[in-house]
Amino acid sequence: MPLNNSDVVMPRRNPIKWAKDAWHLARPYWTSEEKWRAIGLVTGVIILNLLTVYMSVLFNKWSNSMYDSLQEFHKEIFYKLIIKFCYMAFFYILFQILAFYLRSFLEIRWRRWMTRAYLENWLKGHAYYKTRFVENAVDNPDQRISQDIGAFISSTLGFTLGIISNVVSLFSFVFILWGLSGPISFMLAGHQITIGGYMVWAALLYAIVGTYITFKIGRPLVKLNFKQETLEADFRFGLMRVREYGENIAFYNGEEQERQGLLLRFNDVVNNFFAIVYRQMKINIFNTGYSQIANIFPLLVAAPRYFAKVIKLGDLMQIASAFGQVQGSLSFFIDSYSSLAGWRAVMDRLYGFQNTISQAQNLPVLAKQDPQNEDYLRVHNLAISLPDASQPLLSGLSFSLSSGQHLLIKGASGSGKTTLLRSLAGLWPYVKGEVFQNKTKRELFVAQRPYLPSVSLRATICYPLQDNLPADAQLEVILRACGVAALTKRLDEVAEWGKILSLGEQQRIAFARVLVNQPDIIYLDEATSALDEEMEAQLYQLLIERLPASAIISVGHRSTLAKWHNQELNFNSNREFNG
Repeated sequence: MPLNNSDVVMPRRNPIKWAKDAWHLARPYWTSEEKWRAIGLVTGVIILNLLTVYMSVLFNKWSNSMYDSLQEFHKEIFYKLIIKFCYMAFFYILFQILAFYLRSFLEIRWRRWMTRAYLENWLKGHAYYKTRFVENAVDNPDQRISQDIGAFISSTLGFTLGIISNVVSLFSFVFILWGLSGPISFMLAGHQITIGGYMVWAALLYAIVGTYITFKIGRPLVKLNFKQETLEADFRFGLMRVREYGENIAFYNGEEQERQGLLLRFNDVVNNFFAIVYRQMKINIFNTGYSQIANIFPLLVAAPRYFAKVIKLGDLMQIASAFGQVQGSLSFFIDSYSSLAGWRAVMDRLYGFQNTISQAQNLPVLAKQDPQNEDYLRVHNLAISLPDASQPLLSGLSFSLSSGQHLLIKGASGSGKTTLLRSLAGLWPYVKGEVFQNKTKRELFVAQRPYLPSVSLRATICYPLQDNLPADAQLEVILRACGVAALTKRLDEVAEWGKILSLGEQQRIAFARVLVNQPDIIYLDEATSALDEEMEAQLYQLLIERLPASAIISVGHRSTLAKWHNQELNFNSNREFNG
């Protein structure tokens, strides 16, 4: 099922409510068509984890018998216990391996579903494009989809299963520890106080103090981890831009400026990283000391009863083991705090991503109505504004196109020509008026720099067509007609065509794409700017001859374009037009 963006809210900062935030992000999958398979897998993992806890209980009891056999020099019992240990270790390892497999299987299925859902929402309604119009839009959507989803799933499963296992372990070993530790008595203000199961209360107090201190030390980690991911993404984006615009940078000899810019971004990464390290170091220092003291704390507390010969060596070691299990369960938050901080940061980023998508999808869209006549396209009283709405870019624009009619839009730069095409494509939200378009008519937009995906040349030419692709012989004829005959032998080659081909070759490929897709309405935005006039004339002649019924809207400055169009709109510097 798709994500429900209407439910998106900003995450709560109260750590107590983290579970609710996690469920809000996880709920779509666990209520989807895959819920029963997912429930089955997580149930299997939980059962295996519980069996692992059960094996830990058996190991705890085994340690009592083992140390007693050593204390009393029972050789026979010792070797029997060794054999018993081997059996228990076998099943413990088996349960761990099976749990790991089922959890990994669940993770990848959940990630696959969630990635598909996020991609669907991101691409739906041109949201991936319209996010640029959203205030405080989240950056680096690639990171949100490729990394954060996986990190969220892994962390959510880890913490959920960890809590379940630790709660079961806690209750299991609390009873053991309670029975082994016995009561303790002391005088307070002249009164004798007796506390039953004192080792349990000692473990509880130890964990509460440790948890509180860890929370106070590690609280800033949430913001620092969030910031670190953002800074890393910004630095990676800067590197990608250098790669993408390498030729332009080289022509300008702009290496020094790019180097300084990249180093500034990287310095931000380093400075925040050291802030994380500093904070993490404080947590590690405390956790290390906390864990080391926990090894001897139960021995110190239980030692008086051992030296008083109330308990044997086996009881003492079992107490220490049980105390470690109880204390470890109670200290789950302490041990996982750094990971919890990262998890919180991931949830914040996914919330931000969902909010951005939701806002982009809710931006106004110019609805297209059926003209109920022979017109392919009719525009009436169209008004286009800038994002700040300070002044209209265009207003009162009306025109119509029918079969075989060609419209040329001319005007100064910044007069709104390309924005008009964006509005007609439903990409520009700041537009009012009426657009009537025959819903049976297909349209295709060709930009000045065409989009060439990194696929085979055949798929690049046919893009976005996926079914009923033309035969290679037909493609070769089209390529020759468009002046790129040299590419006819490279149809199966997969490459970065946008970097390999010159802009002129890319524009000729774009015209070949138009001929393959055969749209009813063709939008050409400076589509021949990198071509000479002879090639421009050849390509327009191709469109008119092979697609005689298609309507064409061209944006361009060249006077040579006029002969290929029977209508004209001129935008002047005052954003007025005549035609």
